[in-house]
Amino acid sequence: MTSAAESVAGVVESAVAAAGGVFGVAERAIRAGRIGHTAASVYLRIKTPRWWDRLVGNDPAARDMSGVHQRNAEQILETATALKGLLIKICQVVGTRSDVFPQAYVRTLSRTQDRLPPRPFEQIRAVVEADLGAPIGSIFRDFAQIPVAAASLAQVHRARLPDGRDVAVKVRYPDIDDIVQTDLTTSRWICQIYERLDPQPMALLPLLDELQKYLALELDFEREVENAERIRRMFANEERVVIPAVHRELSSKRVITMEFVEGIKVTDRLALERAGVRPRRVVEGLLAIYNQMILAHGFFQADPHPGNIFIQPGPRFVIVDFGLAKELPKNFGLGIFELMFSMMTYNEAAMIRAFRELGFRTKTGDESTYLEIARRMIGASEDGAFRGEFTEEMTDELFDAIRENPIVEVPIDFVLVSRAFSLLSGIAHTLGHRANILDSMAPGGDGAAAAPR
Repeated sequence: MTSAAESVAGVVESAVAAAGGVFGVAERAIRAGRIGHTAASVYLRIKTPRWWDRLVGNDPAARDMSGVHQRNAEQILETATALKGLLIKICQVVGTRSDVFPQAYVRTLSRTQDRLPPRPFEQIRAVVEADLGAPIGSIFRDFAQIPVAAASLAQVHRARLPDGRDVAVKVRYPDIDDIVQTDLTTSRWICQIYERLDPQPMALLPLLDELQKYLALELDFEREVENAERIRRMFANEERVVIPAVHRELSSKRVITMEFVEGIKVTDRLALERAGVRPRRVVEGLLAIYNQMILAHGFFQADPHPGNIFIQPGPRFVIVDFGLAKELPKNFGLGIFELMFSMMTYNEAAMIRAFRELGFRTKTGDESTYLEIARRMIGASEDGAFRGEFTEEMTDELFDAIRENPIVEVPIDFVLVSRAFSLLSGIAHTLGHRANILDSMAPGGDGAAAAPR
């Protein structure tokens, strides 16, 4: 296995040498070699027992691969944590794609959503001063050297303007473009090698293309500012929703300066109760807000994990980080509503119609496959009946069924929306409640205004 891994690493290394960037040849070789070794190890760990089963006449499909997948996932996580950069982002994407990858990878690699080690302050200072065109001390009265948050592409520092207003400054890492280019080139070569070796490959290159598309958007902070301001206008007349205002004159393609807004982490039930905020009101309010974005407006912040949502007394909902925001196709909200209602009423004809309208496709054109998927989702609900909540168990069952059935096109919009509702369900359960989407739309409820679009 080691020699094969080194062979793949050598091929990848020569490809990456053309990627350019701030790295020297040695640094690129080390990075590419480590990635290539991990990729080859994962591939051979999966394929070797299957080759053996075919050789001795066993059914490869009957082999339990859960232990192999878990070992592979741990190795990928270890490599990504050591090298950081784009690999962290790739792991985060895999951690959201239960429709493609086994649960061992999804569970393990989703841990990269947690806080990451920050970059040295001098790197951050250099970006701020270069983009804003002045010494950091002349722009800000104070600028904290220790960040309040660090992620795969950027980190956030608290600062104070000359007039005394507190702001949060999000700064893109200075070498992230070079890292992204190097890692994309390496990953693309690995995928091409894999697809040549495997007669029935998993479609990894389309996923990489999709990742590259969204990375280009996430790396452009000017677009993130537009996303934030669009959602801020969306809720301009609702005091319960707080979207931090952006200081455009202190923002650029690599820097976003916005008002610093404090709040209680949405999953901190004890702190919420101490502040006089009832957890049930938090769950109802969150569902109403996301119903409005997804079902009514067709544009939403697609990453509602607990680090991006804070609560103020009232309750008021502070939503941050709009790097991943999504415009949904026309009538997509209506399709989601129809799918949920058809599963609740067990209307099979409506289920098939909803899957079709949402953009699902099968290899054979036999849409009865959708019924099996829907039945498995319903069966994964708490009491075997869908009551309006997309739980993590239901979405896991959905994507398990998709992998096992001849689905050839799963709309990314549906993946992002179902993940968002699953994250909201997890928040609700942490707070001791349920995230019933349909109930929140009922007349008199907080979400009554969110008529499907």
